[in-house]
Amino acid sequence: MKITVAQPRYYSGDTPDKVIADFLLKILDTPTEEGSLTVLPEYSNAGGLSDVESELKALPRAEMMLEKASESALKNKAYVAINVLIKRDGEIKNSTYLYGKDGKVKFIYDKQHLPPSEIKLGVTPGNGSGKCACTAEVDGIRFAFMTCYDVYFNEQIEHIAKFKPDVIVIPGYQRGERVDIINAQCKLLAFRCNSFIARSSFSMDTPLKGGSSMIVAPDGNILVNAVDTVGTVTKTVNVKDKYTRTAGFGGNVVRNDDFINEGLCPDAF
Repeated sequence: MKITVAQPRYYSGDTPDKVIADFLLKILDTPTEEGSLTVLPEYSNAGGLSDVESELKALPRAEMMLEKASESALKNKAYVAINVLIKRDGEIKNSTYLYGKDGKVKFIYDKQHLPPSEIKLGVTPGNGSGKCACTAEVDGIRFAFMTCYDVYFNEQIEHIAKFKPDVIVIPGYQRGERVDIINAQCKLLAFRCNSFIARSSFSMDTPLKGGSSMIVAPDGNILVNAVDTVGTVTKTVNVKDKYTRTAGFGGNVVRNDDFINEGLCPDAF
């Protein structure tokens, strides 16, 4: 699978949401390989906004962005993951939509962990069932989803690890986070879940914080990292590849996630 992650420049001038959305729409218009995966960042329709009134005004753009993502998936017979701030069924959601090769929605992940800014905005977490639905199998590929703030919570990481994902999709923002922390989060997530990571975020025009749209291998090796550049980064991988290692010194060779799973002590913690 050819995986492409987008990285627009974080823009806070006039109509930043439109400037960022237009950049991402051009990426959706770019031809790609059949069966490839394109990942766009968090708030694709409302990037750069920081006040409630402006964010609410940007909600209608979500439908147009989703339509374009669907068209791109169908035209290229590829997968597209796009995150939008959207009003759905009377609630404001932070949602990642996965479109399949037929251009149809295959899964919607509603962000579970909300920072103070989204609570103030009135975003509703999760899917309302009391259980976090963040994994889906499409065409034999096991996808998992986390959004920005989610990556700080081991509870969700452990839940995803049980699913044995092939690709974890992470639309991000993390504008003020240190780059070394972002890198560590993605490396450890890939290593624990034995999965590829496809993370898309915003360049902050500095190599010290934010940015870091990347593709990470199951062994925790960062295959490609945009750091603070603007555009896209791409890597072709076999999504079924898994990291194997010995089960302790001199032990049998096993999947890394199975080695960790065998040592879990749920009754002790």
